[in-house]
Amino acid sequence: MDYSRRRVAQPRPPAALINKVAAECMELEAPTEELLRKIIRKHLTGTPYRFPRIPELVKAIGGKQTLFRQKKTRTDSGVAPITLLTKPYACPGKCVYCPTEVRMPKSYISSEPAAARALRLGFDPHRQVTQRVQALERNGHEAKKIELIIKGGTWSAYPWAYRKWFIKRCYDAANHLSQHDNRKKYQTLNQSQKANETAEYRVIGLTIETRPDWINPKEIERLRELGVTRVELGIQALDDKILDLTQRGHTVADAIRATILLKAASFKTDYHFMPGQPGSTAAHDVDMYRQMFDDPAFRPDMVKLYPCVVLPNAELQGWYERGEFTPLQGEELIETMIQIQALTPAYCRVPRLIRDFPSTDISAGNKVTNLREEIERRMRERGIKLWDLRAREAGHMPTLAPDVELKLFVEEYDNAGGKELFLSFEDSERTTVMAFLRLRLPNHEYIPEDEKTAKMLAEVRKLLPELKGAAYIRELHTYGQALALGQARGDAVQHKGLGKKLMMEAEKIAKKHKYKYLSVISGIGVREYYRKAGFKLQGSYMVKKLKA
Repeated sequence: MDYSRRRVAQPRPPAALINKVAAECMELEAPTEELLRKIIRKHLTGTPYRFPRIPELVKAIGGKQTLFRQKKTRTDSGVAPITLLTKPYACPGKCVYCPTEVRMPKSYISSEPAAARALRLGFDPHRQVTQRVQALERNGHEAKKIELIIKGGTWSAYPWAYRKWFIKRCYDAANHLSQHDNRKKYQTLNQSQKANETAEYRVIGLTIETRPDWINPKEIERLRELGVTRVELGIQALDDKILDLTQRGHTVADAIRATILLKAASFKTDYHFMPGQPGSTAAHDVDMYRQMFDDPAFRPDMVKLYPCVVLPNAELQGWYERGEFTPLQGEELIETMIQIQALTPAYCRVPRLIRDFPSTDISAGNKVTNLREEIERRMRERGIKLWDLRAREAGHMPTLAPDVELKLFVEEYDNAGGKELFLSFEDSERTTVMAFLRLRLPNHEYIPEDEKTAKMLAEVRKLLPELKGAAYIRELHTYGQALALGQARGDAVQHKGLGKKLMMEAEKIAKKHKYKYLSVISGIGVREYYRKAGFKLQGSYMVKKLKA
């Protein structure tokens, strides 16, 4: 090896120099990343020292990390989302629009940011979690409340041993991020989860994505063992003809069944929906999206909108080249997406409007990377109300004045054999959501008309006896910039007591409807929070007995 070409690490700048840089940055009336970089270059260029890192500058100004925080939306929802990919593995799907790259799990390409990172790290879950958290912290974010988002092919089709190992290593990584626990070994998944309940870095939510036809009682049992709290279903369309044409491999009935089973187990249940795919039209896409919320059989908590695009290594490329398919794009796509967004109800969150494919890898279809901003801008110009939860959450809206009075709103809707109540604290004009809670009042006597679904539902109830007679808290979220557990900040939404108020209201409603228990599908790292509120761990849920 030619060691003469090795780069010599520059020493850390002395504390006095870091403090001088930080002090000058603090004097800026309207700090921008360019101005911050200019000040740093002025003081460090020509010295033997490396540039100061964000955490060093944050420490120098007493922890006011918002000044130096880069890519601010990363933690604006109150938690630090960490996306990681599983290794490549055979997918049961044959979808014509999915790219197939030998180095990547099905439907992902190596140029996508999260996919590229996973590939670089050998798809190692421990390294992916560790490096992503450290990257967020280097950019000035608080990342001690981790939301894991697992992607890659069809999760449920991977071998069970691999899935269990993968998730265990995620919890191990969170535990090892603490300086006090960076070498401890955990023999089992349960041991690692138990340690994470009180760790410095806690997994407060765990999301996987799968197909609706893979949801069954055994899979639900395994998801709960892993600590999964949210399931994203690749629904794609509510039309069997479209699903058949695109070789999706499941039916609308599968989507209905999966929703019933997941809601019966209290999961946050989300859909992927693909406008502009073969066999559909812009008008039909809007009709299917309307049906998604008009029909009580569906009504997801979140929808990821992924307009269909043509990728070179997908079967759809041949269709496009032969003139058999033209993707929805340009003005027609934008106008369709505006109609779709306008139909999104207040309880539903739309985190994505496009896949993160680089435009250079798209043969045909949408290449506008800021499509969401363009859609929302036009909607506001036309006076079309944006009810999408993400568009209204406090982290993405201008800060409300301290004297603004918050009101409790409660929306009720029937869904999959039960009643859902969406409780939220918002300003009176409903422009900004400060906190919300999803409460489910299940009909424990509900029997679906479909015999197969009825049989599976009975099995789920048998596997989860801790939910018998209980109302479910499926999600509790306080918006605003992420804070560490126990941390408080005057201008922050989190830790202002809104969560406790919502919990009290949920308990009041559950009692009114004669439920004996209140259960929470809690992330492993949030169990301590619920213990302090009087809940006890039963099975994989936090449960509280309601006093008469």
